[in-house]
Amino acid sequence: MPLNEEDSLPPDTTATDTEEGLLVRHAVTVEWGNCDAAGIIYYPTYFKWWDQGTWRLFWAIGLDRRIMRDEMGNMEMPILNAAGNFESPVTPGDRLVVESRVERWGNSSFRIAHRVLARDGKVVAHGHETRCWTTNDPAAPGRLTAQRIPDDIIARMGGKRAQ
Repeated sequence: MPLNEEDSLPPDTTATDTEEGLLVRHAVTVEWGNCDAAGIIYYPTYFKWWDQGTWRLFWAIGLDRRIMRDEMGNMEMPILNAAGNFESPVTPGDRLVVESRVERWGNSSFRIAHRVLARDGKVVAHGHETRCWTTNDPAAPGRLTAQRIPDDIIARMGGKRAQ
């Protein structure tokens, strides 16, 4: 589903089809409040950037929060697990690239791999999120129910469901 101009990805974001599936890259700048004097990024900053990468993956195939809510039955993707490894310090003003792609599709869960790269290509940090494809349970408001990830979503991301 192509995006119209008003729904297009932010200008700092690119989406590329690869052999491993859709890869989304977006640019970030390390701000003064993102790290300490030793250049150690406060870990929530990486998780924020990784969350942005996850949502931009779905945005790149034409799915945004509005469509998920209004047209897909209040679909949600809560995080089940997240982890990260921090490889090297950064400095305020550094411009980095966040890469995100789905590395595993299950029945109702999927795992997104993230890497943060310096301009020279050196990995600054890497991690992953495992999320679950859910909808709001109409019989129990506020409760989420796991759903099978639609085959067309996986195909649009260039992936295959794990066996």
